[in-house]
Amino acid sequence: MMDKNTTPTTPQTTWTIAEEQVGTRLDRFLTSQIDKLSRASIQQLVTDGAILINGKPATKPGYALRRNDRIQVLTLVPSSAVKNVVAQTIPLDIVYEDADLIVINKVAGMVVHPAPGHYEDTLVNALLARYPELKKQQEDLRPGIVHRLDRDTSGLLLVARNLQTQGALIEQMKAHQIEKRYLALVEGVVSLDRGSIDAPIGRDPRHRQQMTITSIDSKEAVTHFKVQERFQHHTLVLLQLETGRTHQIRVHLKAIGHPVVGDPTYGTGRIRYGITLQRQFLHAYQLRFNHPTTGATIELEAPLPPDLQDILDQPEFL
Repeated sequence: MMDKNTTPTTPQTTWTIAEEQVGTRLDRFLTSQIDKLSRASIQQLVTDGAILINGKPATKPGYALRRNDRIQVLTLVPSSAVKNVVAQTIPLDIVYEDADLIVINKVAGMVVHPAPGHYEDTLVNALLARYPELKKQQEDLRPGIVHRLDRDTSGLLLVARNLQTQGALIEQMKAHQIEKRYLALVEGVVSLDRGSIDAPIGRDPRHRQQMTITSIDSKEAVTHFKVQERFQHHTLVLLQLETGRTHQIRVHLKAIGHPVVGDPTYGTGRIRYGITLQRQFLHAYQLRFNHPTTGATIELEAPLPPDLQDILDQPEFL
C-alpha cells in the first residue's frame, strides 16, 4: 500500500509497508520505488538521517521491513551528491530575465537538474555558472527550479533567482495559476477540434520509470487540447496543462490513441511517411504567469526550433 504524495512537483516519498513487502531490506525496497536512486545513495541518506521509519531516523540500510512500517524520505539528495554539482559554462537561450526570475528556452537533449549518477551538463550546471547567487540555494540539486521539462522536450522553462520567488511561483503552480501551452505533432488525425483529457496518472507498476493512467496511487491529471492543423497522417495540436504530472501530455495523448510523433516510450517509436526526427515532437510553446514581485502579467512565446519546424515545412510527408 502506498500513500499519495500531495506535492505536485515531487515524486512519492512516503510509504506504508504491506504484507508482501515484509522482510525486504530498506535499501532494496527504496531503490525499487525511487527512480535512478542507487543503493549507495540510499545508504548515504540513512547516514544523513534523511530516512525515517515510524518517525525515527533509520540506522541501518539493511533494516528488515515490518508490516505497517511507515517509511518517509525527507530528501532525495544525499549530502555527498550536492558537493558533486559544479558550475559549467553552457550556452542558454534567455527569453526573459529580471532580478527575481528567468525564463529559458531549453534546447532538446538537455536534462533540467542533476540526478544521482548524472551531475554534469544539466540546466542547473549552466545556471550556477551564469547566476552565482543560486549557489546560496544549493541545499539540493534543483536550485531555482520551479517546474521541469523532459530531456527531449524543448521550450519555455521558468527559473527563480531567489528562494522567495521560487516559493511564490511554486504556490502559483499548485493553484494552477501558471498557464503552460505546448505544441505537439501526434500520430493519426484527431477528429475533435478541441477537447479535454481528464484521467489520473500514476507510476506504472510493471515499468517503474514510466507513468500510466491508473486509479491506484495516482494523482488528478487534466490536459486540454485544440487542433491547430490536420495533415494526411498527423495532427498538430496545442495543449494546455491544468495539472503538471510527470509525462502527462505523452501519457494522455497515448490514451486517446494519438501518441506524440517520435516518442519512443509512449508512442510507436517508429518514424514514418518520410519524417526524420531524433526526438519526440513536443515543445513548450507559451507561458503566462503573474510576476510574484511586481504583479505584472508576463506572457512569452518560443517558436518551434528548427528540427520541429522543418517537419511542418514538408507537408507532403504529413
